[in-house]
Amino acid sequence: MIADKITNIREYPILKKDADLICAFIEKDRQENLEDGSYELDGDRLFASVQCYETRERSEGMIEAHDIYCDLQYIVKGEEYIYWSPLEELPLLEDRRPGEDIVFYDGKEVTGRTLLKAGMFGFYFPTDGHMPGITVKESTSMKKIVFKIRYKNN
Repeated sequence: MIADKITNIREYPILKKDADLICAFIEKDRQENLEDGSYELDGDRLFASVQCYETRERSEGMIEAHDIYCDLQYIVKGEEYIYWSPLEELPLLEDRRPGEDIVFYDGKEVTGRTLLKAGMFGFYFPTDGHMPGITVKESTSMKKIVFKIRYKNN
């Protein structure tokens, strides 16, 4: 798991290859205020999902993880907590593989969290369970871009 300002993205070797495409897409969104939806950046190797939503209480969230893709969650507007934990510490709730690249876990006992604000990103490997979109003080209108970066071929 990594949390940092997007201006530092090139400091991370695993992100260096995709940094230009990611930053260019963020700039495109800044200029055009893109609609919610999925945007292909490099075939199925790298794509972006623009999302606008309201944060929710922690009790409404679930820990998720992905096998094939890493998540780079960039905050355009707002702030939220993302709770996280190594997967080996979490009880399985729902496995949607192989049809979808998502598994849900019970995160009631998870205490690790990161505060992400506009201009920051959280990067989650397939071994990082994460619960995004959690309210900090009160429900907040968010705009986020989730970049899905292929980690392994299946």
